[in-house]
Amino acid sequence: MKRFQFRLEPVLRLKKIKEDQKLKELSELVAEVNQRQSEIDSNDARIHSLSSTTLSGSADLREYSYLQTYMRQLLTRNTELENEIRSFDEPVEKKRTEVSEARKEKKVLELLKENRFKEYMHSYRKAEKIQAEEQFLADLYRKQREEIYGDDRSKRDPKVFTYDTGGVERTGTEDAGLSELRKLYERYKK
Repeated sequence: MKRFQFRLEPVLRLKKIKEDQKLKELSELVAEVNQRQSEIDSNDARIHSLSSTTLSGSADLREYSYLQTYMRQLLTRNTELENEIRSFDEPVEKKRTEVSEARKEKKVLELLKENRFKEYMHSYRKAEKIQAEEQFLADLYRKQREEIYGDDRSKRDPKVFTYDTGGVERTGTEDAGLSELRKLYERYKK
C-alpha cells in the first residue's frame, strides 16, 4: 500500500508560516510596550530613590531646585510613556486577533490531516487483514492437501490470484474472481 500523503501539506505549511509571521509581529509590538514599561519602572525607581534621600545641611536651595526639576521631568516622561503604551493597545489587540485567526486556520487543516491519516490507517489495516486472511486460507488448503495426498507433487497447490478492487466494496453476490477471468478472456480472445 502507498505511503500516507496529505495533499494539502503545502497549504498547511503556508498556514504555519503565516501564523509564525503574525506571532513575530505581535511579539515586536509587545517588546516595544515592554521597553516603555521598563523605562517607566526605572524612572519610578529613580524618583523613589531621590525622594528618599535626605539633603545634608550643606546642600543649598539651588541643588534642591535642580533635584525637584529632574523629578518633574521624570514624572512627565512617565506620563508620555504611559500615553504611548495606551496608543499600542489597539494595534496589539488587532495583532492578537490576527494570530488567533491564523491559529484557527492552521488547526482546521491539522484536524483534516489527522482525520485523513485515521482513514488511511483504517484502510491500511483492512487491507492487511484481508491479506493475512488470504495467506491463512492458502496455508490451510495446502496443509489439508498435504494431509490428503501426502508428498505427491502432482496435486500442487492452485495459484491464488488477488487483485485490487480499487476501493470498490463488493456486495457478496458478485463473483469477483469470475469477472476478472472474464475480463482477461475478453482481452486475449481478440
